[in-house]
Amino acid sequence: MRAHNSISVFGLRVLAFVTFVLAASAQPYAYVSNEEGNNISVVNMATNTISAEISVSSAGLSGVAITPNGSYLYVAEQSLNSVAVISTASNSVVATIPVGHGPVQVAITPNGEAAYVANALSNNVSVIKTATNAVVATIAVGSKPVALAITPNSATVLVANLLSSTISSISTVSNSVKATWTTASGPSAITVGPMGATAYVAGQYANSIAVHSIASGEIAHTITGFAAPVSLALTPTGSYLYVVNGNSSTVAVVNTSNDEIATTVEVGLLPTAAAVSPNGSMVCVTNADGFSMSEINTATNTVEFTLPHVGIYPFSLVLYN
Repeated sequence: MRAHNSISVFGLRVLAFVTFVLAASAQPYAYVSNEEGNNISVVNMATNTISAEISVSSAGLSGVAITPNGSYLYVAEQSLNSVAVISTASNSVVATIPVGHGPVQVAITPNGEAAYVANALSNNVSVIKTATNAVVATIAVGSKPVALAITPNSATVLVANLLSSTISSISTVSNSVKATWTTASGPSAITVGPMGATAYVAGQYANSIAVHSIASGEIAHTITGFAAPVSLALTPTGSYLYVVNGNSSTVAVVNTSNDEIATTVEVGLLPTAAAVSPNGSMVCVTNADGFSMSEINTATNTVEFTLPHVGIYPFSLVLYN
């Protein structure tokens, strides 16, 4: 979610095709949704070059998620009230799924069975069954849902409701809200710890991070010192939390052992989203006004490379190796 609040049938394949997919997935890739570019930029992280641009039919591309096997991307299309499904083998749109109004974020369950879509303008969440690419449920949540996170066991979806300052906790078994939590003002991003016990919520209006117990929903403590935090990326071990400051063109690095800011990293203009590599060695950040992507080395917490012209207003991204 930007700091200025603008509205990021699977079957068996023949052996040759499977071989191609496996070879492709050996390379680390970043998939970047460009809000005003009508496309997805495919970045080869081994060479720091754009290897493909995937044309999508609408402007307003926002949240993007990838299936656990890396075969498909799901991209929110705000202007069409739909989600585009992209094959990463062909780099082309293979399905378009109507959802609610103003879809802004997508999250896929770790078991790959469902995609959950936050519809910011209709105050609900669409549930897509990935085997059929059909919407199987629509769940009413709070006011202006803008972000989602899913527990590692695929049992719970957490939805950040920006204007009601709440978190909706959804059961993936019943596809219904089982609890609603009060959180920091303007929750704009959420992520879950690797053990599934803790949720970190970025309070964009409160300039803070609320650390919630997922079991109770209660806020265990609050971390302060941010500037309109709009995105969160947690390393695989859960040791460090990278917080995108939308109003300061920086990323704060939080040591989760003491919940203190360890350092701050300068990135590009109007950073919108962060994603951590599967091995935890890199965090990539999209810079909307910079039309760029910054790559942070997590060992040194310095920007090792900035890819210019990654797209027109890059909004969100996902990394896959």
